Amino acid sequence: MSMHFPSPEGQPLPHARPCPPATSARPADTKAPQGKRRRLWFAMVTVLLASDLAVVVALRSRYLPNAVVLPGLTIDGERVPNGADVAKVRAIVEAHAEALAQRQVQLVVTGDGEPVAPMSLGALGVRVDVDNTMQNATSIGKSGGVFARAKAANAARAGHIDVALRTEFDRDVARPVLEKIKKARDTEPVNARLDLDKGAVIPEKEGRSVDVEGIMAKIDSSAREPARGNLVIEMPTVAVVPRITSAWLGSLDMGTVVAGYDTYFSRGGDQKKRGKNIDNAAKRLNGLVISPGEQVSFNDVVGERSEANGFQKSWEIYKGEMVEGIGGGTCQVASTFHAAAFFAGFDVLERLPHSRPSAYIPMGLDSTVVYPDVDLKVRNPYDFPIVVRAKTEGGKLHIEMLGKTHPVDVSFGRELVGTVPYKRKVVEDSSLSGNKVLVKQHGINGFRIKRSRVLKSAGHRKKEETTDFYPPTTEIYHVPVGFDVSMLPPLPGGDDDDWDFSGSVASSTTTTSCADCTNTSGTTETEGVEFVNGPGAHAPTNAQANPEKTIWVNRH
Repeated sequence: MSMHFPSPEGQPLPHARPCPPATSARPADTKAPQGKRRRLWFAMVTVLLASDLAVVVALRSRYLPNAVVLPGLTIDGERVPNGADVAKVRAIVEAHAEALAQRQVQLVVTGDGEPVAPMSLGALGVRVDVDNTMQNATSIGKSGGVFARAKAANAARAGHIDVALRTEFDRDVARPVLEKIKKARDTEPVNARLDLDKGAVIPEKEGRSVDVEGIMAKIDSSAREPARGNLVIEMPTVAVVPRITSAWLGSLDMGTVVAGYDTYFSRGGDQKKRGKNIDNAAKRLNGLVISPGEQVSFNDVVGERSEANGFQKSWEIYKGEMVEGIGGGTCQVASTFHAAAFFAGFDVLERLPHSRPSAYIPMGLDSTVVYPDVDLKVRNPYDFPIVVRAKTEGGKLHIEMLGKTHPVDVSFGRELVGTVPYKRKVVEDSSLSGNKVLVKQHGINGFRIKRSRVLKSAGHRKKEETTDFYPPTTEIYHVPVGFDVSMLPPLPGGDDDDWDFSGSVASSTTTTSCADCTNTSGTTETEGVEFVNGPGAHAPTNAQANPEKTIWVNRH
């Protein structure tokens, strides 16, 4: 039996261990539950973090995507496939750029019922800047704050963001194309004119000018629109008001004949249509008003030599030979108008002589015209207007310049300073037989002349001098095959080397004299050879074949 003795003062004895309470647990038993709780807490935190990360990744993928372009984005109306790489996006842009360049444009001039032939936007200088468009498409939603980027991504996904093509408009390409259309579609204003025969006024007409700058602005704007299909663009125009109005004509003083000139022509045989052309051209000049300082173009006033403009086919000079063309005879009107303007003291700005002397007017006073390239242009140098009267009476063409006073006396002088013998061209013609020779064109020598004009007014004297050259006109004969060319008359130069042989005609020939006497049938005969004039071929007048060495004409 154990006995416990108390220690002094009630303290336990040495080496004695108190007995633990009955409810106390050992330390090993308390550590196990705490470790489990920690592991459970860590697991829960891990799960929560993983879940939040997934949400963040999902949210970031949706609102802050890292794709080449925002998902759902469209370029020029075409949706870009999700996940498209840079090459795919660029291919879309390039395809739309090509489609835009090929897009057809129909230009319509205001007030003109006939549209311009369709053309592409590319031909008008419109192109797409592919690099700039790509940069714009790939930069959307990639900069700025989080909320701004998220908003852009959401809008793209909803189909609310379309990237327009960045177009460029090269005006240097468009301008020459549009200027060509302008030239064809512009209409000049028509000044009011006087009908001198009827004493009436022909009213003025407004002109029309295509506004090139305006149409370029429309093309540039239309190219930026996303609409598909062909374009129809109206070309704006500006009204051009004529300078001479009906009201102004009523104040004109035209009581004085400043100058005038007459030439003559035939209306018989093959000259009938030529006479009609002279009537037509003279009618267009008649009543023309030339304002002070105004320049006048004969081609502009008379217009195109076409059947639609009232002209007929007739014989005319083309490249040195007589051919049948529309408007033959117009040059006689131009020459007569030039002579009247010349003696009126007008400034002659543009004028060319014919390729041969004319039968109806002296060398130096003629003027050839070919629409639209060869023109006669004169200018009124006075401070008062001049009215042109042009009319035909039978075989006479009369043109005069009317104004308020006679300001100047004019003299014309001409001196022959050189002669060039003509050459001959012989062509074998299987349709001819025997000794019949068809004269396709009579030869005329070439001439160089010095022209003089002296103008006298109020004690002032002015002299002008110029030189004209009329090249020789080749004589053209058609002969039967095997014809003896030694039977042809001699050339004026007496040099056989000047002959131009066509076909199999021998080049070694001798020439004989020719009486060249013309009978009423239009043929000539010499030593058994019958010469027959071909269509349009007329023997030269004495003034053409043998012009005077000097002439002087005074008009007061």
